[in-house]
Amino acid sequence: MLSKGIKFFCFYFFSFFLFGEEIIDGNYPLIYEKHIPWKLSGADDRIEEFRKGNISIEVILEDGTELKPSQSFEIKQINHEFYFGGSLSTDWSVPSRDWFGDFKNYFSNLFNYATVNFYWASHEKARGKWNYEEAPLSRDILNWALSENMTLKGHPLAWHQVLPNWISNETRDVKEIDKDIRKHIKLLITEFPEIDHWDTYNEVPGIRWENDNLGMRRWQKYLGNVIKDGEFVSGPGFVIQEVMGIARPLLPNGFFVLNHYDHTDKYYHQQIKYCLDNNIAFEAIGLQTHMHNVTQSFSEETLWKMLETYTDYGKPIHLSEISILSCGKYEDWKGLKVQNDKWDYAVNNGLKIPTLDSLEKEELFQAHLTKDFYTLAFSHPNVEVITWWTMSDLDPWRGMPCGLLDAEGNPKPVYHVLDQLINHDWKTNFSGVLDSSNKIEFRGFFGDYEISLNANGKSYNGNFSLSKNKNNSYKLMLNEM
Repeated sequence: MLSKGIKFFCFYFFSFFLFGEEIIDGNYPLIYEKHIPWKLSGADDRIEEFRKGNISIEVILEDGTELKPSQSFEIKQINHEFYFGGSLSTDWSVPSRDWFGDFKNYFSNLFNYATVNFYWASHEKARGKWNYEEAPLSRDILNWALSENMTLKGHPLAWHQVLPNWISNETRDVKEIDKDIRKHIKLLITEFPEIDHWDTYNEVPGIRWENDNLGMRRWQKYLGNVIKDGEFVSGPGFVIQEVMGIARPLLPNGFFVLNHYDHTDKYYHQQIKYCLDNNIAFEAIGLQTHMHNVTQSFSEETLWKMLETYTDYGKPIHLSEISILSCGKYEDWKGLKVQNDKWDYAVNNGLKIPTLDSLEKEELFQAHLTKDFYTLAFSHPNVEVITWWTMSDLDPWRGMPCGLLDAEGNPKPVYHVLDQLINHDWKTNFSGVLDSSNKIEFRGFFGDYEISLNANGKSYNGNFSLSKNKNNSYKLMLNEM
């Protein structure tokens, strides 16, 4: 008769062998899936149609030097018009590591768009004393991203998580909470004029899972966002209406994004429809795709269906927070909640983060799925931004490795996949010769370009843009280098 220990080992071994599952926490296994390459039918054709355009340039030199026929030149794309984004909101421990410089170099090599954090409780420890200099990944990293010519998005203007205690307070007068929230939103917009992209109120429908007496939930009720038995009675649109009523007059030309974690949430649809029906102007729809369990993960069919569904609203789509794991994932929320609660407890109590191991086999899975996911998303004409959420595995959200770098700051296979796509496959670089009229005509990816050539012993260069929203036929004067 087998002992209990041997029985458990046999069960563990055969369940892993047969089902690809690792038993943890007694009840909730990690699922290991095999990536089946997506078909991506028509994706290359859509990328060619929607991400590229034709351009005609007549080249002249500033000093009047005449160019000879068949003059050779080189063209290099130096930036994308499309926003490839990364988050500078999550890797809190990285600035203390000796590889922080490498981290920034890896980030800027891929991304021209950065989400920067404005988590309220992180920057205002005492009421009325906002400090954006102190917390990691705040003022210094914001200034660095600006120096790299990245477009920045502030995240967020308001949220019901990461709150100071005078906002989460369960008994404080809601009218006083209202005054502080309005003051806070005004502070963000006026104190950070270098940012014109903002997440508005983040994940509005998620408030229904919070404590009834939470200060921010009482504030939403005060605005008219009534919830009964976990269901919205009057809908979440009121909240966006109030936030935009504060933000838009301060930043009339700002770019404001609605953002939510569950694309199937009927109340997110209700929120969007309310804004559209009531002329509450916003610029884009943000959709998070954190694939931490099987039920929240995407196949080729479900990703395309989601993009098509939200395209019907007539607004650009921002894939605002992408997580693809390099470890096993949970089957559903029940197992994920156990891991999330352990992570949350460790963070709140200053303990070591309980992080799952990034596995070599799963890193390949992560890389292959990411390549297909990005290719399909980039091919959809309504997608405007794709943002990877966690850059490294040092202290990942929920302790589940989904970084482009490992915990020591080294690139994982997924990093090289994105580098190949963003910097090679989806960039236009070539050499050629001028025709008899000194013209260059080509079809390339939308973005910014640099041209260089040597003529009569001198070196010249110039810059130009190829855009889907302007005339791409003009004269270009090259300056001596």
